[in-house]
Amino acid sequence: MKSNYNISDLIHCFNKLKIKRGDVIYITGNLYYLGLYENQKKILPDFAKTLRKFVGINGTIAFPTHTWSLVNTNKVFSIKNTPSEMGVLTEYLRKQKGVYRQFHPFSSTSAIGRYAKYITSSTSRHVYGPNSPFDKLIKLNAKFISIGLEPNLTCSQVHQAEIMSNVPYRFTKEFNVFIKRQKKTKLEKFYLFVVYSSLINLKRDENKKIFAGFKKNIISSSLGKSKIYIYSLEKFYQHTMNLMDKDIYIWLPKIPKKKDWS
Repeated sequence: MKSNYNISDLIHCFNKLKIKRGDVIYITGNLYYLGLYENQKKILPDFAKTLRKFVGINGTIAFPTHTWSLVNTNKVFSIKNTPSEMGVLTEYLRKQKGVYRQFHPFSSTSAIGRYAKYITSSTSRHVYGPNSPFDKLIKLNAKFISIGLEPNLTCSQVHQAEIMSNVPYRFTKEFNVFIKRQKKTKLEKFYLFVVYSSLINLKRDENKKIFAGFKKNIISSSLGKSKIYIYSLEKFYQHTMNLMDKDIYIWLPKIPKKKDWS
């Protein structure tokens, strides 16, 4: 079967995306959409090695290591051993030497490099908000990279703007979850910023309104059967905050009729 791209294509793509030494990047997406790599056995180490080479020893690579399957279960979260559910690349990166991981059982960010410890060291039991990984990534002017999927489908950082704007359609929900610390397992409380139940089934517009005026800030480069996209987290955050300042419901396709949610 003919491959869709190889290591040379990958390097060429990262060059076009203007990834450079010292950059702080947050990478997510799905390798599947790029098609068949020339050497499938080397796809993960090649991606990891190429990324680290481009950002250099002073750069930082952050990535999602969410474990949503633990929500409302009796499963135990271990910061060291619980695998990422965000794709094979994130799990491969998570296992690399020198990686730090945010201590959150449902939605953790992991990182490797110069600012890895700083990004993930928040003691907050919330995913977003002040001093959260995304708050720190924004302050570091990190570059957001989406593999194979258009950015409006992968922009989890929009929730940082939501919580800082105190949007009325979400609330902080408490969860009890089993946590393994050292050799001991105990029940602890963690929090998520969730949509009110009456709005869960509301059809979303997949952030299209938010990205409508932001596309000029996105650089993309073809790779295999799809593209890789990159943009400034700080610019996107400020753009979204400005939109929410004008329309607090910008994340929703329309203003909900029911205002007294519970």
